[in-house]
Amino acid sequence: MRELERRGTAVKIGVISDTHGNLKLMFRAVGVLTNELDVELFYHVGDNYDDAEALAHAGHAVRMVPGLWCPEYHNTRVPNRIAESIDGITVVAVHAEKDLRGADWGASIILTGHTHVARVDKLGRTLHVNPGHLKSMFDRGERPSFATIETSDKEVRVKVHELSGDVRIDVRVPREELA
Repeated sequence: MRELERRGTAVKIGVISDTHGNLKLMFRAVGVLTNELDVELFYHVGDNYDDAEALAHAGHAVRMVPGLWCPEYHNTRVPNRIAESIDGITVVAVHAEKDLRGADWGASIILTGHTHVARVDKLGRTLHVNPGHLKSMFDRGERPSFATIETSDKEVRVKVHELSGDVRIDVRVPREELA
């Protein structure tokens, strides 16, 4: 498990998922995340892996897992799961919940996509974050969205944002309440 340390007072992470080839919408969200929300590290949690690679090729620091519909999902050399420590908080990222291992439910934060429905749930000592989708302006009854995670000495704050950057969901959890 890799460790990413805080620089300054907080670590700010952007989480995107289910871009499905819509690079225009993805980079629009990335613009908001980098220019307005000061995110420096991204997680792209699947569908499409090529989109995540485009984000990396554009110079962004990105952790990526393939989605179920990506050819990379069946490539044993491409991990379907990432587990790492960021600022002392364990983060596990997969595309779909079916890719989680039993022990993953003991992580501080679990990132998933797949459903295209944004959510932030506290399950015991774990925050389960799904950023929604960036597939189109409306999909499965949902508007496009993305998430941010910000860690500080005292808490972890997760927000789900509309494409404009406006906040749809805002959850704060004291660090001591997380695994």
